[in-house]
Amino acid sequence: MPNLTFSIKEAKVGSDNKESCVVISTSGFIDSSSYRFFERALENGYNHKTRFAILDLSSAHYINSTGISAIIRHFSLYRERSGMLILTAVPKSVGLSMHLLGVTSLIPFHKDIEEARERITGFMESGGKELEELEKLLPDREAARKKVLVPIRRRRSPLKDSKVMLITPKPTRFTRILGLRFRHLNDNFQVFHDPQKVMKAVDSVKPDLVVLDHRMDDKGELVAKLKMHPERSLISVIKIYKDGSQVDEQMDFKIWENDYLVDPFEILELFSLTEAELLRVPKDRKVFEQQIRFNFRSHHANLAKANRLSDLVVHQALDLEEDRTALCAAVKEGLDNSAIHGNRWDVQKTIDVNFLVDRSKVTVIIEDQGSGFDFDYYLSRLDDHETFEKARKKIEEGQRGGLGILLMHRCTDRIEYSGTGNILRLEKNRP
Repeated sequence: MPNLTFSIKEAKVGSDNKESCVVISTSGFIDSSSYRFFERALENGYNHKTRFAILDLSSAHYINSTGISAIIRHFSLYRERSGMLILTAVPKSVGLSMHLLGVTSLIPFHKDIEEARERITGFMESGGKELEELEKLLPDREAARKKVLVPIRRRRSPLKDSKVMLITPKPTRFTRILGLRFRHLNDNFQVFHDPQKVMKAVDSVKPDLVVLDHRMDDKGELVAKLKMHPERSLISVIKIYKDGSQVDEQMDFKIWENDYLVDPFEILELFSLTEAELLRVPKDRKVFEQQIRFNFRSHHANLAKANRLSDLVVHQALDLEEDRTALCAAVKEGLDNSAIHGNRWDVQKTIDVNFLVDRSKVTVIIEDQGSGFDFDYYLSRLDDHETFEKARKKIEEGQRGGLGILLMHRCTDRIEYSGTGNILRLEKNRP
């Protein structure tokens, strides 16, 4: 499933700007797998001790009943502080569920953050009487729900010019429902039941999105063929798994689809996910030429496979042999460091690798599950002309000398560590 992310910041409110409100912005899907993370976002905002909060849902694609319950609970908490929680930029797919439940008659909805701040200013100037009056006017929640007009944020439909392929073993009720959902695509929605015909069809149709039943690709070979080819790698792939064990069974070494769902799931969740991907793909195609993500458990056979796969991507992305050799060396060094020094060959720990190829550069992000290291110490010495000699002496004394970091620095145009030092970013410019 796609990740849920959030950010929190404070903004001044009131005509005299003496008070603050907290603005909580979320992006992604609020469902059973991400609910606790969403609740943590609300709690972090509440811990700022302000009376007012604005929840920006402009980048939220879906919310389930549990997520709605968390919003209602925090609305009550802000009421206890003599304040309020306001929702802004609510997409239609999210707001409809809330409206049907009656939430719109309880919690204020506004079209954007600025309008919400004006609402808070009005609330402050009224001495907080606004919500008291609202309670008197709306004793019947069900009747109120039908009367309330909500400023729903309508996204531009991504379906008009999109091409979608569904790959599944046989026609089912599920395939018919998807067919109805994508009926506006006419001939641009195609269903395939024969895996032997899929790749030829992909190269002919050039779809924006492939919805793939796991049973048609239980070893991940189809995803690999799509993602390892530069002209296909930007096709979004959503994989449908029957249960969570199928997601984990390929984790020894896996080339990842873009997103996935595990059955059972709500059909609206799938609709929201497909539309989010169909909106994203055209934007990515303006920037990137290839994207591929894979991860693997830390043992020697997987490391060798990761090096072969990385070499292939690098050779596809770079034309000059000197550049290819340099970046391959840097990536190999980064992978080795993650397996040896980061995960310490612990086969229960994984290494995650992301390749992003755009028109100007190749970016490689390598993340392990180790405890990290003092990368500032080594990075600060990269420009010292005696760095190599100092590293050599440390090696002779049986210590780590930072020679690998120096190699990566000299083989790339940019090297950067983040986190505790367990996330490495390498960049190589494309001439």
